[in-house]
Amino acid sequence: MTTVVEHAHMELAFHLYAQLLQKGQLSQDQPGFREYIAQSEVRSLVDTFATEMDSVVVKTSDHLYLVPKSGQSPFGMKNAYIKREYLGYQATNIDLYMMYFAIIVLFGEFYDSYETPEATRDFLPIGEWMSKIRERLDTIKEQGEEQLDQIEGETEWNWVGVIHFWDSLDDLKETAKRQDTKQQSRLGFLKRVIRFLDAQDLVQDQGNDELKLTEKAKIIVQRYYMDREYNRDLLAYMYQFDQVKGNDPDAGHR
Repeated sequence: MTTVVEHAHMELAFHLYAQLLQKGQLSQDQPGFREYIAQSEVRSLVDTFATEMDSVVVKTSDHLYLVPKSGQSPFGMKNAYIKREYLGYQATNIDLYMMYFAIIVLFGEFYDSYETPEATRDFLPIGEWMSKIRERLDTIKEQGEEQLDQIEGETEWNWVGVIHFWDSLDDLKETAKRQDTKQQSRLGFLKRVIRFLDAQDLVQDQGNDELKLTEKAKIIVQRYYMDREYNRDLLAYMYQFDQVKGNDPDAGHR
């Protein structure tokens, strides 16, 4: 009897994991969702399958998501695909660095620079997001290119390239009444980043050019972006200058 039960658990867990592999998510009204929540044996097996593929199952109130833990995950979204689908056919690795930097700044504005486990604001205007990116880059730029060249090896981050990329975008178009993802402006670039974040169910545009984080995004930030194993060294470098200058890191969140 025990063998039959264990086989049933294994069969259900594998079917559930196969669905996650195929679609990347599972909603609460689909077969397998309730079993994952209610049956610890099934949940443990699915989580083990995910771990073996360098990924993790993230649970929200109404979805299960299969999320890669690193770029080494065999089913993770490849850089070439991101560039082609979201950043344009002429995009380079610098576009990717800039996109990741912009996303980290966006998350940071919701989490007091990652000092608290819970989001401390409900929404972020796109214009404020753009200003915060500029502030971060101006602060980092003060270190000088020679110092940044040395830091790049430690953080594995192309700081000089990101600074030059952002500076090269046309800020004369920022006041245009209409902006789209094809314009080579800072706002146009952020629109492309938003399209990526929306496709991954990480942000929602609630109108008036204001963004809010989804439940999925909040869980991922809490579980991974605050973990030193993943991004803490990069975040420590980005935000260390607030303390050096005596700035209040929480000021922008009140």
